[in-house]
Amino acid sequence: MNGSYHMFTFDFKRRIKSSFTYGYHLIFPVIMILLLGLLLSGQFGERLSSFQYYALVMLPFCTTLAMITSAYAGKDEAYQKTAYRFLIAPIKEKDIVIAKILSCTISFGMCNILVLVISWIIFSIPMGSSVLEIILLLVSETFCVCAIGIYIGLGMKNFIILKNFLNIPIFICAIIGGSFYPIGTSNSVLEVVFHLSPLTWVNRSIFLCIYDNHSEILWITSFILLAIGGLFTFAGVRSFQKEEFLHGDLLRIQK
Repeated sequence: MNGSYHMFTFDFKRRIKSSFTYGYHLIFPVIMILLLGLLLSGQFGERLSSFQYYALVMLPFCTTLAMITSAYAGKDEAYQKTAYRFLIAPIKEKDIVIAKILSCTISFGMCNILVLVISWIIFSIPMGSSVLEIILLLVSETFCVCAIGIYIGLGMKNFIILKNFLNIPIFICAIIGGSFYPIGTSNSVLEVVFHLSPLTWVNRSIFLCIYDNHSEILWITSFILLAIGGLFTFAGVRSFQKEEFLHGDLLRIQK
């Protein structure tokens, strides 16, 4: 128990000091909300402003980017040149994996909640009592993508290659999920394609909960995200070996 606690506090301090945390999960979503909201002001109806729309869809998209941030966190020890300390330290592999996932989930989740609350106040988003359900969904998504990111990151050899690889499906899912502009079609084939994006379901569940008072899809989506996160946490605990910390390449970043 002490090992898990010390690993969590150690990783959590790293996360709150990391520029990745604030860049991806505070600064970037705020800039995107303001920029897209300003560029497309007047393109939405009276019930929903452009700033309200992008405040609600940018957060799930930026939360998905936590997969990249947490993948980097998975190999902190390799990049910080502290791998050998962990190899000889009496720390269990499961404590390392769980601590990394929890520290990423909590730190990134706090950023998401802060941006959500600020947007709620400034843009007058009519969330009301549904704000807690929205927070639950965002935290569930954060846990899911962090678990996936840590699982991938613990086994990666080069962060730059992995980052470029993950960016492609994330941005494709964001585009067809309506994160940059509302997308709809009467074509049945395209409709199926749109529903392949997890962000389609996350965004739809948010709007149904707020504007139609229909929260069933939100709860189902949250449960599925938690279940997927749990599976990747289990897989990470079972497969991780501390020797993986010896492999990690950041040469192109350092240059």
